[in-house]
Formats: sequence, C-alpha cells, structure tokens
Amino acid sequence: MIKALIRRLFFMPDKKRNEIIKDLNSSPNFRTKEETLKYGTDSDLNSDITLEKGKVESIFVPDLGNQKGLVLTKWYFKSGDIVKKGDIVCDIENENITMEFESFFSGKILLTSRLKDQLIKGTEIFKIEGI
Repeated sequence: MIKALIRRLFFMPDKKRNEIIKDLNSSPNFRTKEETLKYGTDSDLNSDITLEKGKVESIFVPDLGNQKGLVLTKWYFKSGDIVKKGDIVCDIENENITMEFESFFSGKILLTSRLKDQLIKGTEIFKIEGI
C-alpha cells in the first residue's frame, strides 16, 4: 500500500507525461536539457524567425491551460518604442502567478492593450512592426 501511494504521489502516468511533453515541444521557446547543454542558455534557437521591415504582427495571449483571471499589470514599453527580440514587454498576472511576457520579434510597438484589462487566450496584447 505504501508503494502504491508513493507511486501515485511521485510518478506521473505515461499518458499525462506524454501530454505535458507534447505541450512543451509545441512551444518554440521550449528547450530540452540536451539543447540547453549543446547551445547554452543564452543561445537563440529561433534566430531564423524575423519580422520583415514594414510587416505588422499581432501578439496574443498564449494558452496557459486553465489559468483564470489574467490581467495585464505593467508595460515596460509604450507605443512607438523599439524593442529587441527577448525584451520583457509587459507583466501578466492573476492571484497565482506573475508572468513576464517577452517580445518574439525585434521592431517598433504600434499598439498596446490597456493596463488592468482582463485577458483570455487569444486576446491581442500588442502589435509590432518590423524595422
């Protein structure tokens, strides 16, 4: 009985483990231990993703699972500012988490959501133009 309890507490079922691995691998920012050791923590595995000059891209709230009550709490840049890929652009939080949201592209911020806006999956956070 104790072994069964320990297994339930510390060992995840294969189905659940596979779901988590699939979700992680679908993220372009996820790196395996092997990739981190090979490329280091500061390397840019996605350096081929660039935003062409003049092209505008909308950035949306990612699917964070069952996170409810997300709110945009802080902007580090404003419309018209130039950001680099990886710059922390804003903070998103709820009662359980605070997440720093970074830019996927280098460019000029064209439009931002308002502070204290309630966010759900797919809500546009900001627009960025390639420079």
